[in-house]
Amino acid sequence: MQGKVLALMTALCFGLNPVILKYGFARKGRSDVAVVIGLLIAVPIYLLWAPFVGGISLAHLSLQAWIGFIFGGIFGGAIGRRWLYLAVQRLGASPAAAIKNSAPMITTALALVVLGEHVTSLQWLAIVEIVVGITLVSWSGGTPGGRWSQFLNVGMLAAIGAAISYGIRPLFLKWGLDQANVPMTAALIGALAAAALAIALTPQRELWTGMWAPSTGAFAISGVLQSLGFLALTFGLSSANVSVVYPVTSAAPLFTLLFTALLLRKTERIRWPTVVGACVIVVGVIQL
Repeated sequence: MQGKVLALMTALCFGLNPVILKYGFARKGRSDVAVVIGLLIAVPIYLLWAPFVGGISLAHLSLQAWIGFIFGGIFGGAIGRRWLYLAVQRLGASPAAAIKNSAPMITTALALVVLGEHVTSLQWLAIVEIVVGITLVSWSGGTPGGRWSQFLNVGMLAAIGAAISYGIRPLFLKWGLDQANVPMTAALIGALAAAALAIALTPQRELWTGMWAPSTGAFAISGVLQSLGFLALTFGLSSANVSVVYPVTSAAPLFTLLFTALLLRKTERIRWPTVVGACVIVVGVIQL
């Protein structure tokens, strides 16, 4: 139960995040700069929070734990987030968040094969329902005509790449946590690894200029949301199976739709397939 509650907290943070990002992009912010700002903010947040949850423990980490934490951070914080932010910028908050949240299908399939976790038929049905809902949401957020060929652009490919990367991330993280159950340490190591890679991938001139742009405030808030969401996800994975915790985060599109309707109603239109898709996702999450 605790794992699902923490996963729902993750969904709330991750659901609001794309809406905040849209404000930053509207102020001519860059997606790669947004990733770096968010990751740099995560480090002090984790360090400040660490004393309240047992501190940071590095002394007894095995090599496997280091690998799991580092690659979990890279796949989620550096690669997945970079693609997600690009998708939000090109497609919009709602469709990008929905497509990215098809990741649990990848996670569950890999968890079954790699981690040997047991996935019940009810869980499989719930995940299928979530994916169907995501498909409806994505369809309504596309270009006019509703043809899938029109989705094959940079934004759509970035959203798919984000889903794959975010689907892989929990497996590395769970593997590391099985070696050393220190979620706070895992979050910090992952953030540092992701930040280092994100900075290396971002042109330094654009990064320096972007740090002082009007979009910085929105990107900073986005970074706080991502940090808290990932921290909740990490603690959730430390207390329950990845196939139980991670699919619940698929509720994020519901929150994205809600905040889009409230905050972005002048820039993003929500159609009836979006509402139907959101309801299907709710049913799937309840069944998990």
